Amino acid sequence: MAYGFVPAYLLTLFFAVVVAPSSYPVIMPVTAFLALMGLLGGIIPDVDSLESLGFVHKKTCHFIVGYLFAAIGLVVVAKLLPEWRVSTLALACVALGGWLHSFMDIFDGFRDLDPNQGIYEHLFVRRWLPSLQKVAFAGTWEWILQAFAALGFIAISANLSQLFVPGWQIATITYGGIWGVSVIYDVLVRAKRRQAAEFRYIRGYRGVR
Repeated sequence: MAYGFVPAYLLTLFFAVVVAPSSYPVIMPVTAFLALMGLLGGIIPDVDSLESLGFVHKKTCHFIVGYLFAAIGLVVVAKLLPEWRVSTLALACVALGGWLHSFMDIFDGFRDLDPNQGIYEHLFVRRWLPSLQKVAFAGTWEWILQAFAALGFIAISANLSQLFVPGWQIATITYGGIWGVSVIYDVLVRAKRRQAAEFRYIRGYRGVR
């Protein structure tokens, strides 16, 4: 969630300025909505964490390449069909958020307790890719905090124009402060705890040094 809205906003800006400049008056007033669609897309892959419903986490709803292809295709459709531009671009933002989430999970820890199950690749190799374990899994509460900060960033930045400092700057500084505190806490406390637990398991896992 915390990262889905950023690429969605950049995609919106890129579309309105580069891809279809004539759409600028239509697209820019709804950038907050489109950014929220990217935030929604950032949530969707982890629906498969509900394994009690028959899903397989990091497989059922995680598509490393599929979301990206969908986002590109939807941008092309939005370019060709002006009457469906906003709704199609909204779906593109959802797909982009889903792709970024799936792509970032390549560098995350492994699924459950199996280091060989980092994330499933559906389109080309059609198998589990091993976890790279480059980024420790963030603490749940810190990321929840960041997600709400993302919502606040979008909500308040458009309503602070009467202040001396432009609203987007205030929102950025506020969000940056929350982000900094949560990341520092995660690196110094939560990440170390989780890494220690993972390393203990890896040492006992057959075939993994």
